[in-house]
Amino acid sequence: MKHRLTLFFVISFLLPFSIWAQVLTPGTTSGFPGTQNPNDRNGFPNPATQNNQGKSKGPQKSGRAALDDSTKQVYGPSTMYYVHESDVVNSREMKRRVDTTLSLFHRYLFQEKSGFLTANLGNDGTAVRNVFFQSPGSLGTQLGYSVYSPYAFQSDQVRYYNSKSPYSEVEYNLGGGGQTRLNFNFARNVDSLWNIGIALQRMVADKVLTDAAFKSGEQSLLGQWGLLLHTNFQSKNKKYRLLGHINYFDQGTNDQGGVKLSKTLTADEALKYIDNTAILSNSLSQSNDKFIKFHAYHEYVGWKGLQLFQSLDVENRTVKFRDKAFQQSLTDGFYPRTYIQYIQAPTEDSLYNENQWSSYSHQTGLKGIYKQFVYRTYLKQRYWSVYNPMNESKLDRFENYVGLWINQSFNQNIDFTAEGEYLLGSDYRLKASFQSPIFQVSAQRISYSPSVAQNWVYNTSYRWKNDFANISMDEISGGIILKSRFIYFKPGITIQRISDWVYFDSLATPTQTKSDIGVFRTSVDLGGQWRKFSWFTKVYANTQTGPDVLRMPNLLIDANLALDVQYKKLLYVQFGIDIHHQSAYYADAYQPALQQYHLQNNYQIPAFVQIDPYVSLRINRVRLFFKMSHANYGLLNNNYYTAYLHPAMSRVFGYGVKWLLFD
Repeated sequence: MKHRLTLFFVISFLLPFSIWAQVLTPGTTSGFPGTQNPNDRNGFPNPATQNNQGKSKGPQKSGRAALDDSTKQVYGPSTMYYVHESDVVNSREMKRRVDTTLSLFHRYLFQEKSGFLTANLGNDGTAVRNVFFQSPGSLGTQLGYSVYSPYAFQSDQVRYYNSKSPYSEVEYNLGGGGQTRLNFNFARNVDSLWNIGIALQRMVADKVLTDAAFKSGEQSLLGQWGLLLHTNFQSKNKKYRLLGHINYFDQGTNDQGGVKLSKTLTADEALKYIDNTAILSNSLSQSNDKFIKFHAYHEYVGWKGLQLFQSLDVENRTVKFRDKAFQQSLTDGFYPRTYIQYIQAPTEDSLYNENQWSSYSHQTGLKGIYKQFVYRTYLKQRYWSVYNPMNESKLDRFENYVGLWINQSFNQNIDFTAEGEYLLGSDYRLKASFQSPIFQVSAQRISYSPSVAQNWVYNTSYRWKNDFANISMDEISGGIILKSRFIYFKPGITIQRISDWVYFDSLATPTQTKSDIGVFRTSVDLGGQWRKFSWFTKVYANTQTGPDVLRMPNLLIDANLALDVQYKKLLYVQFGIDIHHQSAYYADAYQPALQQYHLQNNYQIPAFVQIDPYVSLRINRVRLFFKMSHANYGLLNNNYYTAYLHPAMSRVFGYGVKWLLFD
């Protein structure tokens, strides 16, 4: 089997090379597509003529001095752009610019950047979940241990630059609870056709609950590394294009389990204090999620209406959890059962869960453009395997997909898109959408496989091997867009029907529903700008029918008000305030041994309001912000839980800086 797989991937990768040999021939264009620059020097401005505009005004500078003078005046946000892979795959000529505005720059935490549509365990970098149900991004069997994956670099968001000059981006954020993030990006053009780059991120956070390590001075809750190497190339005749990246991620967390309650300390009482004891108080529990991914996309344009494309993906991942104090945690009721038949655990790692995941896939197909019609059709093949060292067993599967994507543009603002993908004998996705300046609507139907975590787990406290049916979902969503010079109004609606839903019950055991779940969610996006003031309010109202196994708040509000001030065209200042509200509901509990959120019926998390005043500044190409998060702590309410027994951060001060360099 292994030899056949190896031969299969080698052939699928080498087949297009017979065509590529005809591609790398001299062309007549260079630099940015569609531009003609008299000073063009393989896409780079000529520093010897840039300042003089073709006229001689005395002796010319030469060497490094000329280069320095020119780069300070020429290179900047408007001379570079980047694309996402989807822009290239869908044959959309887009030049995305680097954001230099102050709009929502102060939102540096992950849940803030999502518009508070995600939640965690109180600290940035902890296990993530969606507040509202989201359809899966891909078909086929997934590992299912994904609460840390959103913090990693996302393949569909990788920026492939055409930077002309060397480009650097440095960002540093520091918030209460030790929530610290450092991001560094660098990209440069080797020549006008080839760009390389690197992105690095580091995140750490401190504990907010007391445990044995905290008392001894070890406050670290988590540490995270992310590394991205990326490159893109286009031949001179623009017939061949390559995008690729290597993505590395490593997350380590010292799990605490939440607030430890007692007869005298209830969940409500615990919100009044900031020095609560952790459930896993022995500091002997730890999670780790580590992966490395390789991705490459390349295409050959034979004719505009007939193009060959291919993408390749390789992933290796290891997910681990250990609790050396399993017996004590079992006695405290944090774990439901034990499969150890002895009084004492036979090994030091008395609860250990590990999954070693590998996947290999390629997608090969044809695409093309005819007038304003774009199509893409493909064959995808994927092999995945997962190994559990606890019982030395393995699951694997070879999957074959076919897909079609079409887009018809009627003008710049009106288009229709339809797509379908089918995993032979199993999953499928059908989706269509229409977009115009006045309204937009989309409909989709999905049937997808349960994850490995839902079907197969083997460790000291959790064991199952299920054969759940596919989960299916129908969704219709749409909205109207009304706007004038000073205000916009965007009401929307989402209707979902979920069948055969697989959830984790109050004992963190997977169960599949027999009845359908209905979700009806309306939204209103209202905002505008008047003189120096800008504002927006997003309101989500959610109702459900069917079995109560998918918990979501009935009401969520996210609002912002800002005042922009300019001083002598040098200093730009924005004063503002964020307001976030969420209604009461039975939010899920979290089980770190499985990386799963699961139902709990013990405590309804109270409704809360959080107010965050801030000030942001921009001086040239440097932006800064200063922010007081949860400024109303102790006024309108004491605190709130982001998940069951996991309190949010109390009133804390945060600041950040972001610096863009173009030489």
